[in-house]
Amino acid sequence: MKRSISISLIAFFLVWSFAFIAVKLPFMGPISEAIKEFEMTDTYYQILQDTDDEDDAEVSDAITIVDITELYSRRELAQTLSTIMAQHPKVVGVDVVFEGLKEDTVGDQMMAEVALRHDNIVFSEKLLDYKDEKTGFTDMVHSFFAEEPGTVNEGITNMPRNLYGGIKRKMQMGWKVQGEMIPSFISMVSAMYQGSDSIVTADKALNINFVPKHFPVLLPDSVAAHLELIKGRAILFGTMKDEYDMHYTPLGKMPGTQLLAYAIDTVIKRSEVREVNRWLMTLLSFLLVLLTQYSFARYKTFAAGRKNRFARFVMSMTLIKSYLTFIWIALWMWVAFMIFYLYDIQVDIGWALSAIAFLALAESIYDEVKQAINNRKK
Repeated sequence: MKRSISISLIAFFLVWSFAFIAVKLPFMGPISEAIKEFEMTDTYYQILQDTDDEDDAEVSDAITIVDITELYSRRELAQTLSTIMAQHPKVVGVDVVFEGLKEDTVGDQMMAEVALRHDNIVFSEKLLDYKDEKTGFTDMVHSFFAEEPGTVNEGITNMPRNLYGGIKRKMQMGWKVQGEMIPSFISMVSAMYQGSDSIVTADKALNINFVPKHFPVLLPDSVAAHLELIKGRAILFGTMKDEYDMHYTPLGKMPGTQLLAYAIDTVIKRSEVREVNRWLMTLLSFLLVLLTQYSFARYKTFAAGRKNRFARFVMSMTLIKSYLTFIWIALWMWVAFMIFYLYDIQVDIGWALSAIAFLALAESIYDEVKQAINNRKK
């Protein structure tokens, strides 16, 4: 057991040292970024996406998206919103900030009337000028009809600060503005859909559940014909084909409105992906690597003890041991995947699998060091 513990520790040290080199050396930048961006859940989502038949995909029973990419005037936007509201949705989230007045005064007036007439619409607001952790942001951008606080419902739609870089896996439930917590867009829309008076405004990042799901998408001219996709549902009013509002996610490139849909669905369904405590995950990873090393050490002893020469030869072949290692890794990936799929718990065994891959090298290093020490004693 002492030998197995030592080899496992060496394997982890090797993984750590290679990761450290990748992060620190400038020319290793692409590898460094890949290491930083990768999470095991990405693999799980891709498995689900690849095995998901589009015709059999789960269809959201709560959220419908109205794609306004082709609407260019506030008059058209106001008319579409009025049509939606006439069909009694639970809540409408408008992923647009109507900043400032336009030359089309009639369109401005129509938009303001729709906004002020209904109390189950959540409009977007944007944060500007981040100062520090204590203060948060110092300025906000509102729609022109929301100049007076409380006039309309608003929620913050800011993405994480690296807006166009990195994979989006989280969204804030609340943001700090001038030292005060303000609810996010997803918090407001989710609370209204659930009929809750309490809106989560904690400075908390939501781990979005990206298990593939189909959100019905309607074009503005088809809204009136699809009452079943409007009444009693949460409607997201935003663009689906705007390149400036595309984000990288575990499912690939995704429109911001669809990303909001996944976040809101996560809150509504209470399906947030939970992360295992870092120290507990470190301990579990080490125990998994130790179990692997101990099991394969026992296997080598078992194979070497076979009386049948052919059986001993076959069981000791590098090819056979490689197959066994592959099956062992696949088994634990399947276990981690099922825990995620059934319980929405992220079991990140990436470091453990990397250490398992280095066990042969770690064993070689251990034997060389031990032999050198024994030779010195002689």
